[in-house]
Amino acid sequence: MKNYRPLLIQDLNFQMPGLKVLRLRLNRHLPEARWTEHSHEHDQLLIYLMGKGQQRVNGVLYPARSGTVIHLPAGTPHAFEQQAARPPLCLVIDLELEVGRGVSHTCDQFTADQLTETKSRLSTLFRNPMIEKKEMSLRVAAVVLDILDMSLKAIGWLNPVNRFSNAKHFSISKRIERLLETSDGPEVDLEDIAKLTGYQQDHLNRLLRAECGLTLGQLRSRCRLKRAVALLGEKCSIQETGEKIGILDPNYFSRWFRQQTGVSPSAWRRKPRELRF
Repeated sequence: MKNYRPLLIQDLNFQMPGLKVLRLRLNRHLPEARWTEHSHEHDQLLIYLMGKGQQRVNGVLYPARSGTVIHLPAGTPHAFEQQAARPPLCLVIDLELEVGRGVSHTCDQFTADQLTETKSRLSTLFRNPMIEKKEMSLRVAAVVLDILDMSLKAIGWLNPVNRFSNAKHFSISKRIERLLETSDGPEVDLEDIAKLTGYQQDHLNRLLRAECGLTLGQLRSRCRLKRAVALLGEKCSIQETGEKIGILDPNYFSRWFRQQTGVSPSAWRRKPRELRF
């Protein structure tokens, strides 16, 4: 990012239904960049802008690189492990989120367009030397809310909204969901799915984001998760469930399921939760 400078904006304290934003900070030296685990009384969103490392969350390691979004619920033990010589640049948003609002994944990834948009929105803050003053809080709130809209949809806390409402002939996402129900599998990649719609993958991602806020990969993950939960409820084995949703390696399926839900498939089967899409 050009014109980067460390940024700390305290006492934001703006809120909307189910959400309260406490503070924001941007620095190359993360507060979490230590080897000992710790936790907070509030939620955190970590949005990696540059560099790479690993984020340990509840004992599970998540790779972090440019565009990675990590949600840390209140009270969750976590620690950052640096992998590159240059410390990563990370946006940290402290906030309070309403529990049970959608399916909150621990980790997800921005598209290249989303990452570029996030950096662009943040760069507007650097242009004003007075941005950390209380008088600029509304301008900061506008930037933060734009970034939160992308981040909270990525981790599943915000439900994507079809801006075309019930006009199903406009709904590309519904068409994709039907394709995924019949065409998805380990031998079918995202480019294949895009070709079935008649669009290039990049263009299809832009159309889907405009309609429902999700990329093709994110939409496929949601569809697969919905099927996986239904299969686990029918007492399918973990290996069989993974195979039926297109993930043949049971170990990878377990890691993927934990990344989507925060718990293992066996733990979910013992104590099912409600999925809200």
